[in-house]
Amino acid sequence: MGSAFSEACGLAAHPATDFWGRRQMIRGFLLAVQFFTAVPVRKNLPIGRKETIWMFTLYPLVGAMIGAVSWSAAALASGPGGTGPFLTAFILVLLSAVLSGGLHLDGWADMGDAYFSYRERDKRLEIMGDPRIGAFGTMALLFLILGKLAVLEDLISRGGLLPAFVVFVPFAARAGLAIYLAVSMQAKRSGLLVFFIEKLEGFPLALPAAVLLASGGAAAAVWSGSLLFPLLAAVAVPAAVLFFRNWSARNFGGATGDLAGAFIEGCELLLWTILLFCI
Repeated sequence: MGSAFSEACGLAAHPATDFWGRRQMIRGFLLAVQFFTAVPVRKNLPIGRKETIWMFTLYPLVGAMIGAVSWSAAALASGPGGTGPFLTAFILVLLSAVLSGGLHLDGWADMGDAYFSYRERDKRLEIMGDPRIGAFGTMALLFLILGKLAVLEDLISRGGLLPAFVVFVPFAARAGLAIYLAVSMQAKRSGLLVFFIEKLEGFPLALPAAVLLASGGAAAAVWSGSLLFPLLAAVAVPAAVLFFRNWSARNFGGATGDLAGAFIEGCELLLWTILLFCI
């Protein structure tokens, strides 16, 4: 099966450097952890085509790990005599931000500064590249965090925040990101995201991402014993990709690293909100 998929995607290689080899897979996963989390990976890793493909392919698993760690800490803190719904929600939001290194929150804030400047496209890209945060970025960040806290607190109070969903939501958002990057143009000619996308050399990244999204939804349905939310999420994520692709193309000329981070944050909030109406 791996060989057929490899050939279909133009990845047939010498047996010694087989795309499906364990070494490339491990390197790709470590790259995903190294670049997109705060977990220290003190290792110089090669960044070739196969490693980059594996990095994006396995990135949803990094989201699942973040969700699992966040849920474990929140469950421990909310045990007998522990924290209430609001503090438990705060722990979930805090750990998600800390474990991801705040990268996605930074992208959301930069997007807010750039979009609400109401300037021309080139100026928006320039504002988004500014490391300083402005008033609009601060407000966008504030409303995002408050929104997550409010929805998560309500979910916890209703008893609807199952561990399966805490793991699945960040997993699904990152699978959606891979699809978004696969179907979007690049807004800039340089930058880290451009570097990675060029390494893919036309690989159909949306295909493994869609398979992972469906597989993750099926696993969440079995784990939670509920089909409704995973099914709605499987529809909502592609819809969010389509909307955000068109919106980012219209306002920024395509995808950037900051917009990629913003997509993850927005998609997670969307999925939590959908879950709220499923219980």
